Amino acid sequence: MSLIRLFFLFVWTFLLMLIAPLFIPFTFNRQFPLFVARTVFSPGLLWIAGIKLEVNGKENVPLDRPVIFIANHCSHLDIGTLCRSLPVNLHFIGKKELAWVPIVGWYMWVAGHIFIDRSNKKKAIKSLEVASQKIKSGKSVVMYPEGTRSKNGKLGNFKKGAFHLAMQSGVPIVPVSIKGTYNVWPANSNKITPGNVSVEIGKPIESSNYSNETIKNFISDARTVILEMHQK
Repeated sequence: MSLIRLFFLFVWTFLLMLIAPLFIPFTFNRQFPLFVARTVFSPGLLWIAGIKLEVNGKENVPLDRPVIFIANHCSHLDIGTLCRSLPVNLHFIGKKELAWVPIVGWYMWVAGHIFIDRSNKKKAIKSLEVASQKIKSGKSVVMYPEGTRSKNGKLGNFKKGAFHLAMQSGVPIVPVSIKGTYNVWPANSNKITPGNVSVEIGKPIESSNYSNETIKNFISDARTVILEMHQK
């Protein structure tokens, strides 16, 4: 049964990536694929995986300005879960190498997702400057501050990138806790076990309250909020 679910998950995902961007010339809206991801793709994805989703804290999401959502990351299902849980179109930040992956790169580029070049410090800084301008123009983005998927479902240490970007863009961080996706489809596993998933959205944390000198406090405050929500 897991293999059947995996097959349909991949088929469903690639159908979105191939078909949704084709409607942009007709809708005159580059965000149309993001709307489809939120309203069509993610509900289908969760249904295929056998996930029953509970979301709390939607009222904490600002609808009048862009934000940076940060969330724990422990499953391939986290993207679909966030698209379904958060009431705004989401732009994801990915490494530049994804741009050359067939279908995936095409979809991310056409839909306006943001690529970061991490090959060296200078290019990384330049990429963050470009990302900052896109956020200032109105794009809300999702970042996983752990940098990679958790191998045991526990919350790892946070990197500084999302917090530097928030201060550079002048937008708040919105902490998000995802519980249950690891049990449904853990990292480095091909087994999918249907189950419950809960998402808790915390209140925005204003980046203006921090500086480069206090960025460690920014990171600690945001991580503490996610950890507390995760332990409920």
